[in-house]
Amino acid sequence: TVMKLSGKCTNLRIFCGESDKYEGQLLYEAIIFAARHAGLAGATAFRGVMSFGPSHSIHTLKIFALSSDLPVIIDIIDTRERIDDFMPLLESMLRDSGKGGMVTTFEVDVARYEAGIKHRN
Repeated sequence: TVMKLSGKCTNLRIFCGESDKYEGQLLYEAIIFAARHAGLAGATAFRGVMSFGPSHSIHTLKIFALSSDLPVIIDIIDTRERIDDFMPLLESMLRDSGKGGMVTTFEVDVARYEAGIKHRN
């Protein structure tokens, strides 16, 4: 059955680097697979074109940049309770990756969450 999701929910947003690793896997991929395994409603990774964080190192797509490690933002939206349940695993993954990053949460209103016809049982 397809999960129902509507109304007040929480957006979990994770900022990391494109080449960050967790147990030999790309960190953003590991987080998305962990979110899927945890039964969360959905997750999307976005590649940024330029960023800086706590270290103030510039990460950019430009050829003469200080770093070629592009930023990645992972958005996960689900109920507050399900996001809260996922947070300890996420914190562990981020800590074990040894990389920096930022995690934010904020309330969102889900207006539509529905699988397409090809995904229905």
